[in-house]
Amino acid sequence: MNGSALARLIENGGVTLYPLLLCSTVSVAVIIERAWTLLRAARARARVHELVVSAAAQGNLGEALAISRMSGSRFTGVYERVLAPQDAETRARVAHRRDAESARELRRHVWLLGTIGSLAPFIGLFGTVVGIINAFREMGATGRGGVATVSTGISEALVTTAFGIMVAIPAVWLYNHLTQRIGRLLTTTECAGEELAVARLSTP
Repeated sequence: MNGSALARLIENGGVTLYPLLLCSTVSVAVIIERAWTLLRAARARARVHELVVSAAAQGNLGEALAISRMSGSRFTGVYERVLAPQDAETRARVAHRRDAESARELRRHVWLLGTIGSLAPFIGLFGTVVGIINAFREMGATGRGGVATVSTGISEALVTTAFGIMVAIPAVWLYNHLTQRIGRLLTTTECAGEELAVARLSTP
């Protein structure tokens, strides 16, 4: 599809197509930003976990805790639960708060994809309905009828429905994909805490 054809589709779609273009732009921005954030978070977690477990296995629990706190990682709560010198209740409370903060930070903006995936088809359908109404109104005002006239108006109006579905499908798919990636990352972090606890117990 060349530029002029795309411009004509946008023109035929009417003003309803502009919110869909905005939704598409927001979706792309959220996907790129979250994918980059999750990639960095996973790498940082793996790097910090390796250093913390290595220090704990050598009996340097204070060093392991210092590495965890100085890393700036979002996943220090799970290490705090095992290494911090406070009582078990305090450690659990601190870890729970940090785990909640980590989950909230990882899920930031992801809700936009779910919202766009739900709304985009309805925005497109609304544009189609408005386009069909305008087509029949023009037909009534000019007195011209026939299948050709109606078909042309409806085909142009259906552009917004098609565009809405095109925006919604990748948004919903990537919303589910990112949600699963976040869930796996949080589960891996919990497993890291258990591994650290085993390393600490096995320390002579």
